[in-house]
Amino acid sequence: MAKNSEFPFVTVIIPAYNEERYIGKCLKEWVNQDYPKDRYEILVYDGMSTDRTAEIVKDFERRYPDLVKYRKNPKRRQVYAFNMGIREARGEFFIIFGAHAYPERNFLRKSVETFLKVKAEEPKLAGVGGKIIKLYENRLAKLVALIYSSPLSGASSFWFEDKPHFAKTVAFALYDKKIAEEIGNFDEDMIVGNDFEFNLRINKRGYKLFFNPEIRSYYYARSTWKGFLKQTFNYGAVKAVAIRKGYFSPLWLAPLGFLGFEVLIPFWRFLVPLFALYWIALLGEGVRLWRKTGNVDALALPPVMWLFHNLISIGFIAGLIFGKKAFR
Repeated sequence: MAKNSEFPFVTVIIPAYNEERYIGKCLKEWVNQDYPKDRYEILVYDGMSTDRTAEIVKDFERRYPDLVKYRKNPKRRQVYAFNMGIREARGEFFIIFGAHAYPERNFLRKSVETFLKVKAEEPKLAGVGGKIIKLYENRLAKLVALIYSSPLSGASSFWFEDKPHFAKTVAFALYDKKIAEEIGNFDEDMIVGNDFEFNLRINKRGYKLFFNPEIRSYYYARSTWKGFLKQTFNYGAVKAVAIRKGYFSPLWLAPLGFLGFEVLIPFWRFLVPLFALYWIALLGEGVRLWRKTGNVDALALPPVMWLFHNLISIGFIAGLIFGKKAFR
């Protein structure tokens, strides 16, 4: 059996703002990881919460003083917490995790084992991430989860893939701290989508990311229309701001084509069949997800996905024009 000193030390960085409903479950699962307790630390950065978040975190700090540390994040946004955490981290690896989620109890061990195994074959490995299981608080949350479960949403592969693979983006990932510092940590212009840009930069520098579905965590899907609409708008703006920063993928231009397509339909009759095919594809995807999940709400996917695509388009255009000021 390996000695504790043979396990790499890992720092878990958790930004939190008004997460009193979720932070307790998150920390409970983190302090009970099947990983040596003296080989990791949990740094929680409170964005000046106005609810009981700080009280809950400080209670964990009292009970687990060698494991949990409460910190204030006066700038509130999570990207500042990420960089504060990296600077303060004692670990040679760090994990960025959400207070709105919780890990399985083998999450840390699986992450480390996966990293070390893949690193032995791929020396340019920078990070590994895993599968996110969506949890639903209400009917809207289930519908939102269905959207992100579809490749038609443009979501990252970790939302719907089930096979290990090298990926462009990973979530709740374990990163090599030296590589993160080498590429400049997180871009603080990206007050939204900072993890997306960070992963893009990792790839741009020639490093690799790996997805392992055995690394599992649970995320509470958005459960209000306001939260869903805001998140979707920002989803489009992030891609546009990434373009302004020098990144590019032809797929990111789809929002411009989508809006132009709708505007031009009255003037170009040959576009009508394409528009019809788009709706047929949405209907087919709704039926597929209904049969796969048993959730009849999947049949309502076409109009909601149409709204989703249009909001991404509007956010994308706003991001091209206003840059980071477009973020909501």
